[in-house]
Amino acid sequence: MIFPTPWESAGGDVADQAQRLAARTRPELGRLAEVWVPDSAAAVEAERLARAASSPMLYGHALRSYFYAALLAAADGMHYDQELLYVGCVLHDLGLTPSFDHPVRAFERVSADACAELVERHDWALARRYRLHRAVVLHMAPTLPPAEENEVLLLEAGVACDVTGTRSQELDDQAIQELLTRYPRAGFKRDFPQLLRSEAARKPLTHTALLLRGLEERIATAPFPE
Repeated sequence: MIFPTPWESAGGDVADQAQRLAARTRPELGRLAEVWVPDSAAAVEAERLARAASSPMLYGHALRSYFYAALLAAADGMHYDQELLYVGCVLHDLGLTPSFDHPVRAFERVSADACAELVERHDWALARRYRLHRAVVLHMAPTLPPAEENEVLLLEAGVACDVTGTRSQELDDQAIQELLTRYPRAGFKRDFPQLLRSEAARKPLTHTALLLRGLEERIATAPFPE
């Protein structure tokens, strides 16, 4: 079952961890590359949590993933739940951070549970929480059927664009440069594979372990300067 209830925590109570880590002031995000950032209470808390828990490299990846997802949605004429996509993108790698690392469970499931707990506190309906949870879990799936819900497809597309450059050639060069200026990659090609190697070594039955070899090669050849 993809969407467990009650939520399984990532080594402690996720709600307590989120409230403890998300105590800093949110930076001004606003509009970038013709994409607006949601400013709902859930969106603000998600960004604060990601910024507090993540390294600069991982935080920048999370934010860039959302902007790439939104740009690709515009290019494809896709409608989507903006707040849901934002929260999912911003927190999709939370399970790779030291505060949320779990010795057994796949990082994407830890991240998805943290997302679901956060938005439950903001009174999201069950079906919407399920869609968010599913989108985060499935961003590591080897393939996605085209009939998947838009938010699931877009989260995966935004992440793939930032990680390997998939479909980046379809986006405006100026928009990409704005993103890289605001959120530098900060050694992504060097440091992100190290996180994945650690995850795969400790959890050999996860999708990370399955995808790692080919993924490392695609990360290294992504068309972005470091």
